[in-house]
Amino acid sequence: MKKYALTGLALAVSWGATLYALAVFPDRVPAHWNAAGEVDRWGSKFETLLLPALQLLIVALLAAWPRFDPSRRGPWRAWPLIVAATAWVLTLVQLGVLYLTWSTLQGAAPGPVASERGLRVLLVALGLTFALIGNYLPKAPQNWLFGVRTPWTLTSPRAWQVTNRVGGWVFIALGLGVAVAAWWWPPEWVLWGMTAALLLATLYLVVLSWAVWRAEKGAGS
Repeated sequence: MKKYALTGLALAVSWGATLYALAVFPDRVPAHWNAAGEVDRWGSKFETLLLPALQLLIVALLAAWPRFDPSRRGPWRAWPLIVAATAWVLTLVQLGVLYLTWSTLQGAAPGPVASERGLRVLLVALGLTFALIGNYLPKAPQNWLFGVRTPWTLTSPRAWQVTNRVGGWVFIALGLGVAVAAWWWPPEWVLWGMTAALLLATLYLVVLSWAVWRAEKGAGS
């Protein structure tokens, strides 16, 4: 359908790049990197199919979700854009992984250390992923699958609206910060900083959702 054209394009890019990589990669490729960017596991090149396969399942679940959401709240007008954004998020990550794998094969044989540029590109892809998620958080209707979901946002439309609006800005700032820092700081620092920022952002949004719910409850009593 036309409303899922952007989603179809994301899947085509992801699968096209992956199938091309399968044609040119050797049988064994880097399959996992540690925080320092060193390859700590090698595996079959067919493992590169795992993320695109997972992407298909996630996109199919999201596309069908409005029919099964227990809340039945909506509105779902922006949902196709959210599905498309999710598909492009996973496509960006897959492209980053493929580039990191390729750059490692180009520069790491016979050594085990991944190309620093490849790792930076992957971190930039992750940063853009967070920014893209942040852009669509405020557009999400109250639901059980996408957005900042806490016991308070799922029971209070006001808490959902405020928390996801603020969460959108938080994720955009986090994503752009990671994308910029990836070119200036050592990748290991960026990875640990991103993890710490995600934990702090999650804690802040949980507390915020509770505070908005409690204020609303107090005003109504």
